[in-house]
Amino acid sequence: MIEPDPHEIHPLEVVVRMTGSSRRKIIFYCRKGVVAPAKQENDEWFFDEDSVMRLRHIELLRQHHRMNWAAIITIVRLMEENEHLRAELRLRR
Repeated sequence: MIEPDPHEIHPLEVVVRMTGSSRRKIIFYCRKGVVAPAKQENDEWFFDEDSVMRLRHIELLRQHHRMNWAAIITIVRLMEENEHLRAELRLRR
C-alpha cells in the first residue's frame, strides 16, 4: 500500500489504492458521515492523511475483524470522542 504524505491531499482514485477499499465503499462512508473529503472540486473528491487513515481503519475493522456497520460506526464515533477529549486535555496542560 502507498503511505500517505501528511501535507498532501489525494484524489479518490488514489485513495482507493492507498486503502484497499472500493470507490463505492468510500462514497458510502462519506454519505454516512464517518469520513469526509478534505476538498471537493467539480465532481472530484480529495482526501487528507486523517481521512486516509480513518478509511484504512474502517477497512481493517470490516475485513479482518468482520465487524458489521453498526459496530464500525460506534467505534468510529468513540474514536472521534477520544480524539476530542485528548485535544481538550492538551489545552488544559
